[in-house]
Amino acid sequence: MSDKISRADQTSPKDVSRREAMKTALKAGAYAAPVIIAASVPNPVSAQVTGPTGTLTGTVTNAANGQPISGATVSVNGASTTTNASGAFTLANAPAGAQTVATSASGFTSRTDAVNIPAGGTVNVSISLVPISVGTGVSIVLTWGAQPSDLDSHLVGPDGSGGRFHCYYGNENPVPFVSLDIDDVTAFGPETITVSQVSGSFVAGSYSYYVRNFSGSPAFNVSSAVVTVFAGGSQVAQYPVGSATGDPAQRIWSVFGFTLTASGAGASITPVQQFMADASAPTFGPFPPKSSTR
Repeated sequence: MSDKISRADQTSPKDVSRREAMKTALKAGAYAAPVIIAASVPNPVSAQVTGPTGTLTGTVTNAANGQPISGATVSVNGASTTTNASGAFTLANAPAGAQTVATSASGFTSRTDAVNIPAGGTVNVSISLVPISVGTGVSIVLTWGAQPSDLDSHLVGPDGSGGRFHCYYGNENPVPFVSLDIDDVTAFGPETITVSQVSGSFVAGSYSYYVRNFSGSPAFNVSSAVVTVFAGGSQVAQYPVGSATGDPAQRIWSVFGFTLTASGAGASITPVQQFMADASAPTFGPFPPKSSTR
């Protein structure tokens, strides 16, 4: 080992000549020392938006209790912002036109929403996120705009004993496995109905979901209402009121039906997306008056 080290320390005449040539080149300016650039991690920034832009505003709330979510991230095609302590956000210079809004927050299931942002204008959206703690259940979340002030969620399904339940503001917990979390009477929502498992299994059968315009006026077509469905910790469907057919002045919006198996595997959703009169909706009415507010 020591012999190898002593030989390595020896300098050969060839090495000396190389060093002398390097010195001569440096003095003559023929050699440029390399420039070393320190590596650094760039700060995350939103993508620069080209083309027409508009402004997206709104609030992000907890679908289980209606409380605002602070620090949620709202993104549109690379442009993003976060919500304040009141759950409110403003995304200026968002790309105009038909866009997809992606919303996420720690402890909640992420969601996407279709929105049309007017060039040079502003559009407002109401977004509600389902807590991850809901787990394997099915959550149906209704949000809407300032008018009508009161839209109601209604779910009809098997009660597990051969009959049918009707979950709505007049019977918020008709069976142990179904509940209406909130009855919002002052616009925007959310109103969320959750179907849970019982001893590790769903109550199998067919379910139908409706929205009723409790206010009566104005009609559904000005409500900007959206129904979003979550199952197994993921967003699985979304139904905007603008895609429904028929007369929006009718009181009932029949949104979709779905079937559940005991395990939840093979469950299917069938869109209905049709307006109808109160008398056309099964097991509906009478509708008790309301005295509560959020």
